[in-house]
Amino acid sequence: MSTSTTARFSTRELQAAAAALAAGRFANPTTALTGPAPLAAEDLDVDLSHLRVDLGTGGAGESVGVAASVTLLGEGDVPGGIGPVVRVRAANAGAGASTITLALADAADVAGVRARILDAAAPAWSGLLGATVTELGAAQGWRRGRRGANVLIDRVEEPVWVPAEVPTPRTVDGVDLTVLDTGWSPRELAAAPQGAWVASARADVEVLVTRPYELALSQTEAVLHELTDHLTAERVVVVVVGASRWSDREFAGAGRLLRTAHEQDAVLFAPLLTAKALPGLGPDPLPKQVTNPSQHLLERITTITGPLTANRT
Repeated sequence: MSTSTTARFSTRELQAAAAALAAGRFANPTTALTGPAPLAAEDLDVDLSHLRVDLGTGGAGESVGVAASVTLLGEGDVPGGIGPVVRVRAANAGAGASTITLALADAADVAGVRARILDAAAPAWSGLLGATVTELGAAQGWRRGRRGANVLIDRVEEPVWVPAEVPTPRTVDGVDLTVLDTGWSPRELAAAPQGAWVASARADVEVLVTRPYELALSQTEAVLHELTDHLTAERVVVVVVGASRWSDREFAGAGRLLRTAHEQDAVLFAPLLTAKALPGLGPDPLPKQVTNPSQHLLERITTITGPLTANRT
């Protein structure tokens, strides 16, 4: 949703208008208007808490020409995102999406790519709470830490119950790649309102993590169907955890979309490690059994996005 009109107001007036909008205070027009009557607040079928108002710039008391716009956060880029955005989601419970997210960021670090992980899971369900080496403090609803030379990890600080409650991410400079670990089930993401940026913000690549058994493959097909309704299949990569290759016997239950992805070399494989080999996602480097497949994933992503360091200044 967007509306635009051009007018000239002082910066102070625009700041006051933004405050009134945020507080839900609307005044009736005092001058005649041409065209359709303006909508009242109750006529707008949107959640005002997810509105961003762009006001332009100008000094105090300075009159500036403004194309005022109101934009739903969920309709565009990941808020605060820098560089290409890769969204990682699990097709089924326990698929290993957080492990793949961390392995991808570590692979980017080894390749000299500056990566940021956005862990959008509720803190109680996050798999990345202990993955940082150095904590950098909390602000704006997020707790930030560092891992390796070039990896930042932002985790939700306070409990949230639905994707729409995940706060807008903090801004960050000096990042080549943003990896979003959605941290919510396919059903929760599908039911999220349009303003929930975790589910609806645009991503350059969608990584779907699954397991090689019949129910998981069926759920994978359902998620692939939803994803390809909104973007081209070429931007989707499937990672199967617990298989080393495609076999007709193991993937007999694969649906049409998953088989097509395999034919297009968009299905990658990663091992399922035992608890002894990978007791958790802590600050230590991940085992090579995980990092090696993640390098292939990074290479696949760059075939879609182009070089990840191309936008450096």
